[in-house]
Amino acid sequence: MKKIMLAVAAVLSLGLLVQATEIIETERVPVEAKMGEEWTLDFQARTPQRIVMVDREGNRQAYWYMVYVVTNETGEARDFIPNAVMFTDTGKFIRDGIYPSVVEAVKRQYRLNELKSSVEMLGRPAEEGQERLPNLKEGLEQAQQGIFVFPAVDERINSFKIFVTGLSGEFIVQEVPSVKEGEDPQMVVLRKTMELRYAVPGDETRNDTVTVQPQGKRWMWR
Repeated sequence: MKKIMLAVAAVLSLGLLVQATEIIETERVPVEAKMGEEWTLDFQARTPQRIVMVDREGNRQAYWYMVYVVTNETGEARDFIPNAVMFTDTGKFIRDGIYPSVVEAVKRQYRLNELKSSVEMLGRPAEEGQERLPNLKEGLEQAQQGIFVFPAVDERINSFKIFVTGLSGEFIVQEVPSVKEGEDPQMVVLRKTMELRYAVPGDETRNDTVTVQPQGKRWMWR
């Protein structure tokens, strides 16, 4: 577990460098190159939807959200640390954020009382001096419902992808050439990631009702 947390820290510290790294499909990586713990959670997502929230002053803000179910059938409890990034065809990277009003609206709409944001999914932090226990117990009956929320920063998109990490204990280390002459290449950590692809038919997404069409999914390293 400690190795995986260090890997996460390395990815976050490199930021845009990791975003620019080549995406590697899982089958292109030999078994001996894989590191970490060999487990993968089952992840089933509903098609993302767009929602428009109106505040007390009448200001409108649009968001994209994706409801999912994550199940642990790996044989033991696992620490599920949900992390999602939306990448639009206009070149925007948008990270999953905490928007309580959106979560509550989706809960009411679909009657999903147990729906959890990414922070809620983590559970309570460990008390001082105690080790944090895994937050996702093993078994079908322990499946959890979660939601990712992304602010709609670009109203005109034709397609987008959502990258989800935290579903596996595996990672690889990849060398990235330096962008400046004379600097040594950097080593970055790429995690086993679920990529989900979607199309948005039409010229714009400014209407409150938007049609989203799933275009497939795959495992890859990112």
